[in-house]
Amino acid sequence: MKGATDPQSFDHIVKEIFAPIYPVIADQIVRRTEITDGRCLDAGCGTGALGIALANITDLHITFFDQSEEMLDMAFLYAQKNGLDKRSETLCGDIHAIPFFDEEFHLVVSRGSSPFWNDWRKAYSEILRILKPGGMAYIGGGFGNAELRDRIIKTMNENNPDWRNSFKDRIKPEREALPGILSSLRPSRFEIIDDESGFWVVITK
Repeated sequence: MKGATDPQSFDHIVKEIFAPIYPVIADQIVRRTEITDGRCLDAGCGTGALGIALANITDLHITFFDQSEEMLDMAFLYAQKNGLDKRSETLCGDIHAIPFFDEEFHLVVSRGSSPFWNDWRKAYSEILRILKPGGMAYIGGGFGNAELRDRIIKTMNENNPDWRNSFKDRIKPEREALPGILSSLRPSRFEIIDDESGFWVVITK
């Protein structure tokens, strides 16, 4: 699984450019899932921005999960700064073999990580496995709304016109494969959202 290879640069972009999107997306997740307590896995969390935004508006206990120890170190520090010491933890691991028992989580979220998963069927199977019955997952990517999307894309293009190249060959195949993959995994329900908030799949176990 490949993702951001320069944690410091990634962190700078999150803080300086992408920061406004996470509270918006967190609010959308809460309104869509109505899950406000229990355990939440922020998969492919990077420096933890989405999980922290969720924790700030809910009573969820957040597990920041990523393949990069350096990303997780930064997520831990940001969680501390937000007073989340007792409601969060970090764990390094692989989305294709999530190191938790079955049915441990009420909610799994991920923004921007899934295009880099090597085996989408295995990854989504693992997510379903660790969800409690009735638990939900909110996976995908986007900027929250059209205004934020347009502003961020403009800024990123000005800074680095090639910034989206790493996604181009990955996004379309995932989107085409998802309906078949999810149907074969037989969750209780799934919905694909493709609107100004971004492209998301909402799964109920």
